[in-house]
Amino acid sequence: MGRVEGKVAFITGAARGQGRSHALLLAEQGADIIALDMCKPLASARYELASSNDLADTRKSVEALGRRCVSVEADVRDEDQLAHAIREGISEIGPIDIVIANAGVALFAVDESHEAWQDTIDINLTGVFNTLEAVVPAMVERGQGGAIVLTS
Repeated sequence: MGRVEGKVAFITGAARGQGRSHALLLAEQGADIIALDMCKPLASARYELASSNDLADTRKSVEALGRRCVSVEADVRDEDQLAHAIREGISEIGPIDIVIANAGVALFAVDESHEAWQDTIDINLTGVFNTLEAVVPAMVERGQGGAIVLTS
């Protein structure tokens, strides 16, 4: 196994793409995963966002590697949903050692609507702040852990 064996990783945007790849790599190296994704349409998005089935596939793929995985549908823009997801994950598999703030959406043109711009800021920026604010204090209190913030 790897350096993260026995650790718990909390990953936002985990249903597919980079988030799923991070979950699988960490699971291959021995980490258990709390996988979070919104799993609902976003009116301003010009593409299909991840689904409940995508998140379930991430969970099944992690479990197929012999690791535990809690998958939770929650929106990083909503502090209450985020707190509930974290509590659920911790109660099932233990304290979080690694947080990967990966949830994000993309704008594709300068002529995007104000709503699309605001959704992007709320998810890609405020969502990262909400995620770190919800997870990092417990890491500091325990004296261990680390955070990774990704953008693309």
